[in-house]
Amino acid sequence: MVTAPARKPWRNWGRNQSCQPVAIESPGSEEQLVATVGAARERGQHVKVVGAGHSFTDIACTDGRMLRLDTYNRVLGAGREARTITVQSGITIERLGEELARHGLAQPNLGDVAYQSIAGAISTATHGTGAGFGNIATQVKALTLVLGDGSLLECSAEKDADTFKAAQVGLGALGVISTVTLQCVPAFNIRSLLRPRRLDDVLGELDELVDGNDHFEFFWFPHTEMVQSITNTHTDEPARPRGKASAYINDIVFENYFFGAICRLGSARQRWIPGLSRTGVRLLGGSKVIDRSDRVYANVRLVRFVEMEYAVPRAALAPAVRELRDMIERRGHLVNFPVEVRASAADDITLSTAYGRDSGYIAVHLFRGMEFEPFFHDVEAIMNGHDGRPHWGKMHYQTAATLRPRYPKWDSFIAVRKRLDPEGRFSNAYLERVLGPV
Repeated sequence: MVTAPARKPWRNWGRNQSCQPVAIESPGSEEQLVATVGAARERGQHVKVVGAGHSFTDIACTDGRMLRLDTYNRVLGAGREARTITVQSGITIERLGEELARHGLAQPNLGDVAYQSIAGAISTATHGTGAGFGNIATQVKALTLVLGDGSLLECSAEKDADTFKAAQVGLGALGVISTVTLQCVPAFNIRSLLRPRRLDDVLGELDELVDGNDHFEFFWFPHTEMVQSITNTHTDEPARPRGKASAYINDIVFENYFFGAICRLGSARQRWIPGLSRTGVRLLGGSKVIDRSDRVYANVRLVRFVEMEYAVPRAALAPAVRELRDMIERRGHLVNFPVEVRASAADDITLSTAYGRDSGYIAVHLFRGMEFEPFFHDVEAIMNGHDGRPHWGKMHYQTAATLRPRYPKWDSFIAVRKRLDPEGRFSNAYLERVLGPV
């Protein structure tokens, strides 16, 4: 195990959160995980785990010991017949996709960030899109947790179901996730169609587009009436991916370097943002790609930003987008990042943003370094009006008092937290704010 004193502050991917841990440790085995938590308990220290640092809240920050699980990333077992895989919690989504493909398997749905760890993705209710698909945590069949006293707890739907439902989206509040068993599906390809369309046309057909396709989402470019729609369909057709040169030009040069340059220019000359957006949408075009599912779902993200995302009831999705558009123009906000709109199925996970309801998601972003709070507060006001639930890893200004009425089984989660972590070993400022003190 590698242990290093934290000589400088840790910063998240978006560079909007930082903290000064006592030490940053990189355990490579479950025994080392247990020993690290035990050592923290002996010293009265808090423990927090960080994956890719892609959360924009301070959910991973700590003044105690920070655990990085980059080297805790092995596949422990895979069953092609049972269609399950058991992995150490630090494995990235990207590597997991490669390992599953070797066994003829795939995750049924994913978000759009490949470098997240599986533990970080499920703990914050990370999701993709698709009316028939739940978030990534719905794929979890079993978990092993390292508790605050150093003991191990195995849980599943059949074994300690209340704990399992809390731990599927546990916010890092219950213990350190050691191993994860996922229910997978046979490997499949996706036909991905990108098409520029007008926002009002897409909103007018939104239910048909979401319900009539395996996966549908769109990116709306503020200060314009244009969106880039993305329709992903499961297919038996053979893969026809872009060539390496074409993929590099589209995914890296255009979507990252060129877009990043536009964002930097807009950040420096903010009054130019509307004109830059209108210029940018003229370059939108259609495309068709067929490739292995995990390669289609996840994208390369090199342009850093700060993000807020809310889940609203599916019926409120189109009205909320229209309100957002009106608010941006009425309040004069200058937004140089597209707004992402997705949907997912309801689930029964205690603190999932889709608990008990089919959900629509609206994600807003601003380029790193731009003042985001006035805009995000105005966005949150709209989402509050639609009983919105914030993504646990993205910016929001909610507290335990405002969140409790939005989650029918809130008290069940709090009871599990008190039982598993009575000393608050895994607490931090974020959890004290959104869950309350242990």
